Amino acid sequence: MIDIACDACGKRYRIDETKMRTETAKVKCKTCGHVVTVARPQPAGVPLPAVEFDFPPEPAAAAAPESPPRPSTADVRLAAERLSEASVTDVRPDDTAALRAFGEPRKVRFGLFGKIIVMMLLVSILPFSILWFLTFREANERTRSDSEALMVQTAKGLGDQVDGWIRGNFSTLRMAASLPEVVSMNREQQDPVLKAIGREYPYMYLIFTVGPNGMNIARSDNQPLVSYADRQYYRDIMAGKAVSWQTVTGRTSKIPALVVAVPIRDGNQVVGVLAAAMTVEDISKKTATWKMGATGFAFLLDEQGNVVSHPQQQYAETRENLNNTPLISAFRKKGWTSITTPFAGDNGQTAIGHARSNSYGWVLAMQQNENEIFETLDIIQNFALTLLAVTVLLVVAIAWFSARALVTPIMKLTDAAERMSLGELNVKIDVKSRDEIGLLAQAIGRMQTSLRMAMSRLKKKR
Repeated sequence: MIDIACDACGKRYRIDETKMRTETAKVKCKTCGHVVTVARPQPAGVPLPAVEFDFPPEPAAAAAPESPPRPSTADVRLAAERLSEASVTDVRPDDTAALRAFGEPRKVRFGLFGKIIVMMLLVSILPFSILWFLTFREANERTRSDSEALMVQTAKGLGDQVDGWIRGNFSTLRMAASLPEVVSMNREQQDPVLKAIGREYPYMYLIFTVGPNGMNIARSDNQPLVSYADRQYYRDIMAGKAVSWQTVTGRTSKIPALVVAVPIRDGNQVVGVLAAAMTVEDISKKTATWKMGATGFAFLLDEQGNVVSHPQQQYAETRENLNNTPLISAFRKKGWTSITTPFAGDNGQTAIGHARSNSYGWVLAMQQNENEIFETLDIIQNFALTLLAVTVLLVVAIAWFSARALVTPIMKLTDAAERMSLGELNVKIDVKSRDEIGLLAQAIGRMQTSLRMAMSRLKKKR
């Protein structure tokens, strides 16, 4: 310890040379404010009675300026003890600055205000978001499965109608082929029967018979006889098939037509072919006019992939081949079995399609744009997102006011405690909450009164 005296007023002090950071230090007298320069002596000296002293050591003038190191816990405790021994009037600005250097409060990077807002957002938004995600995913899957199931059922119903219509025509021809007039292969006997069939079934615009040599025997339209030896259905029947059919484009009507043929048997011998050319307008109407929403439609293809029925009439008139379209291509790769799959449509939008074959190798297909299928779900999703955004704004607003109501009095009490720690014992504590923060404010107020009373007693003792 170094024993020094102020040159101006003579007040003596004891200085701990171990706390000197340089060989010399400047000390300001607490009584008169005079600055005394102290040099570090050799360790020696007679101990003197301890006196109250606090000084902020200053580096030598020649030393380079540097930021002071953070004081230790012992230094802070010593400064607080010495300050408590002084009266309120003895606290000087230099002492206040020194104490601030020891106990400078830290800045809060992420305080209660931000934590309250984040916590309220997590508590209110996270469960809603999880529920919305799970519900939306389930609704999305259910909407897709329901749409696909509807396509499957509709396609099955339309396919059954097509099959029934074709089977009915074959049954009509079989019954006619078994009549003696037809089996006779005599034109005069066959003509009345063929014309009667035409009157009964107006969509059969031509009913005719063909002999074993491929030459036309009789026909219902009174046109000249022609050879049908090059027709595939004639060759199939003469080769032993029970039925045969072929889709063609009418030479005069320019619309798709179906030719069905059955054998004419005399006993076990095939003596000719009975065939009927008919328009598919009746059955194609049921397919071509099927609609689902604004983009859903159905179409019918023959066994070669040529259009029999389509909402775009020009496809049917030109018997457009759709084998290379994404839906039909996937259908054929699967082996002509039923298929339901998403694919890229002609307009570039994703569509969901279903295709199935009937008993005669024809393909009934239908498709609808995916965005239309999920249109209602998209509306619900947009509403949910809007509701989520509004909820976030409301939660943030509520959290902001709640955090402000909680943090503001705490900051006031913190500021009051900080100023009291620097000796300002007359700080006004303006917190009137009736909750736990109000209890804390009352406790700090009582502590403030106790400190003032303690300081007053110390002052009287002096």
